[in-house]
Amino acid sequence: MNCARVRRLLYPDPSRCEVTVEHAEALAHLRACDECRKTVEARSEWSRELKASLGIEPAPDRLRRKVGAIVATPRSALLSRRAMQVGTAAAMVLAAVAGWLGNRASSQAFFRSICEDHAKYVNGGSQLASSDPRQIESWFRDRTDFGVRVPLLESSELLGARLCFLKKRKAALIFYRKDNRPVSLFQLNASDVRLNGLERSVIDGAPLWRMSYRGFALAAFEQRGVVSVLVSDLRESELLQLASTARLRSAGY
Repeated sequence: MNCARVRRLLYPDPSRCEVTVEHAEALAHLRACDECRKTVEARSEWSRELKASLGIEPAPDRLRRKVGAIVATPRSALLSRRAMQVGTAAAMVLAAVAGWLGNRASSQAFFRSICEDHAKYVNGGSQLASSDPRQIESWFRDRTDFGVRVPLLESSELLGARLCFLKKRKAALIFYRKDNRPVSLFQLNASDVRLNGLERSVIDGAPLWRMSYRGFALAAFEQRGVVSVLVSDLRESELLQLASTARLRSAGY
């Protein structure tokens, strides 16, 4: 098993990975490879520090107010003639919680499918090979119902693009390479995409959303009705910085 495969399998922390035969092989490799061990230890430490600094995303204010109102209701009131009203309110809160959790799970599943598409095309698969952002944007003009923006990313090589479909949603897929690692930029119409299944970060005063899945890091942002999603096996901090750069450069169009 090579080093790149080991690092993907053990991302972001060996103790949190699914236990499989490959997982055991990866741990054996880790014990014998000083370079991989240092990389995994540094990555795990950074992930812990990032989560500690970002804190926990709170539930929506409306939901917290409703739950707080139910918790604060005296027991005597529950036994009064208003019991039915309170019960109805509680049912509404539970329905709201269930709906929120359902939307979050659906959102997570969608973004996991984006990571899987990145893996599918990780070795290329461009329909248009080009390093010219304007040529790629022009190629997408008659193929999508939204404006595609192709930012130049710092220390990254622009390779080309293709049209793809993410759970029946049409998306532009743009290929880059940074430090010899493939980076995918997906862009799609924001009208039916929910970011609430991701963890929220703020960089340079602007929100970015992030997650990790099967050794890949994902960072997303919304701008002018278009959701942009970057995926790679780079460190999460590097990918968030790339996403911040992409957001700023896209805003300059």
